[in-house]
Amino acid sequence: MPSFDSARDRFRIGPAHLGVLGCLYGGEDVTDDLVPARDELRAAGLASDDDAVIPELADLVAALADPVVLVQIEITGGEGVTDHGAVVGNDACYVYETWPGEVESEYVRTDLPLLVWSLARVVGLRDRGAKPPTAPVVTTRIGVMDAGFEALADMDALSVDDAAERLRALLSGEGGLSDPELTVFTHLLLQLNGNWRMTVAWNNREGRGTDIRGITVLDCGPLGYWLRERPAEPIMPGTVTSDDELRLIFTDVRRVWELITELIPSVEELPSPIER
Repeated sequence: MPSFDSARDRFRIGPAHLGVLGCLYGGEDVTDDLVPARDELRAAGLASDDDAVIPELADLVAALADPVVLVQIEITGGEGVTDHGAVVGNDACYVYETWPGEVESEYVRTDLPLLVWSLARVVGLRDRGAKPPTAPVVTTRIGVMDAGFEALADMDALSVDDAAERLRALLSGEGGLSDPELTVFTHLLLQLNGNWRMTVAWNNREGRGTDIRGITVLDCGPLGYWLRERPAEPIMPGTVTSDDELRLIFTDVRRVWELITELIPSVEELPSPIER
């Protein structure tokens, strides 16, 4: 069910509810398949019987309908893939998060100067005191990393030492890696908490289409953060193969913060200034 937390100006809304809000914003009739979602919005007090949404929700709807900047975050972890992000409108800025296995997302209003902080929180950015390893750069192929992930999926019953030994042998054979890269890469995969891909898009000022910037970062727990320099973002679907180069670079937490900041377009890059 959708809901509203007035004390924190946040909403829980699912895709079907967004579909209803899109119909209402455009002055269109709610389609039959969206009627249950419309009834849920009414039951939650977010829309009246004559389909007028509450003022607080109207700001979110306006930002979603006419976004100035869109941020998409795809996080892959042990529970699968979850989608998060942010939407910046002319009058309001919201960050949204999902929970593994849940349909609805939580939309929380934030101020534009706090956007980078909010995005860093979404990806769980924090300083664990990781130091650069003996090989701060690892270069191999996408297929080698994929083979490592597949092997790890079959090693759940093994001890950490046995899993490390088998993984090391596979990476050495499949990718031709040698020390110190081999040892570092082996432990990166063993310690991997998850990886996240952050993409920011906006209509450029020249009116010639959409500009896009992005990064992909591996969160390797005590071994720190690793920026995937190759393949470089943004990546279009179907453009990466198993033979493509994979290049990972150890990146301290301060630099990751800077990389997130650099994704956000400046006012000069946008088609029109937005309120800050």
